[in-house]
Amino acid sequence: MPSAVSVLGRLGRPVPGRLRPLSVQEVRGGARMVLCATLSWYLAVELGINSAPIAAVLPAVFTLSGIPLWAPRLGLYRLGSVLLGVGIAALALRWLPVSTLSLAVVVSAGYLASLLVRIDGVPSQQVLVSAVLVFGVPVSGYPEQRVLENLVGIAVVILVGPLLWPPDPCRLLSGRLDAYRDRLDRLLVELGRHPGRAPLGQGAGQAGGLWQQPHDLARDLDRARRALRWSVTHRRSAAALDEVGHRIRLAERTAAPLHCLTAQLRAAGGQAAAGPGDAHAWEGAGPLLDAVRHALIRALAGADPTEPIARARVIDEQGGPAGSGRHDSLLRGILLLVLDRLDDYREAHFTGR
Repeated sequence: MPSAVSVLGRLGRPVPGRLRPLSVQEVRGGARMVLCATLSWYLAVELGINSAPIAAVLPAVFTLSGIPLWAPRLGLYRLGSVLLGVGIAALALRWLPVSTLSLAVVVSAGYLASLLVRIDGVPSQQVLVSAVLVFGVPVSGYPEQRVLENLVGIAVVILVGPLLWPPDPCRLLSGRLDAYRDRLDRLLVELGRHPGRAPLGQGAGQAGGLWQQPHDLARDLDRARRALRWSVTHRRSAAALDEVGHRIRLAERTAAPLHCLTAQLRAAGGQAAAGPGDAHAWEGAGPLLDAVRHALIRALAGADPTEPIARARVIDEQGGPAGSGRHDSLLRGILLLVLDRLDDYREAHFTGR
């Protein structure tokens, strides 16, 4: 009988067998959250807002869990959401009795209002939470108290949070891009060694997450650019962030054709026994695959890809027209598409150097 751990591992993510050591960034993030939450509580108590200001602690808990440079923007969104939710509940308490039907009205109004305050396109649940909590505590002065507590917590998050061990977004994104580049390089090297087989047959699930990484990087790049407008310590990083951003966009533009390439290679590997001609055609495209890989990895590292791109063009011309096999034509077409996108990147950032 399978154990509960193995069943959970199959239903969702694998359950780790031991704790993973904390990274420096995680330790700093936890310390940042503790310090800001404690300071928010202390200030709210000293200002006489409440003897147990729970709402003052929540902004630090919810907005400092990610990159702290995003905290000012998230804090302002949270403030707007709290004001909207508290306003809905206050109006409901003024005009409606506390009842199940009134709660349904508050939740409906809170949901509609949450659509107005979106964070990265996602409706703000804080509007609903504030509306329901204030409606559920029909005590005089509680709405004002909750707003004041949130103001203290958000002020600490905006003014203090980004100053405590602020990470460099350029360095973080560059490190993640380097990790993607190294993993992509290993994958393409393996494909080049076995062009007529399916090297990903056993690890296709592991490779699946690889192609999502460029899209995640592009999303976090946009967030980092918006966050730098609020940052005093890293405002000068905008130029360096642009350079990393160009490489991230290149990774994003080439991820889809490379994903298609690996899928076709797996399909060709399964047909190699039945159609040896196709397998031979795949092997003929090996040099072009290696040349395109070298150009792409060089470009993702920030180096000039002009020379490896020219070498790949020569290899393609020497190969003549596409082979008679359907897979050979498709493979070369995908590789040439990647090469065209590399050429666009080279012309935009390395022409004239």
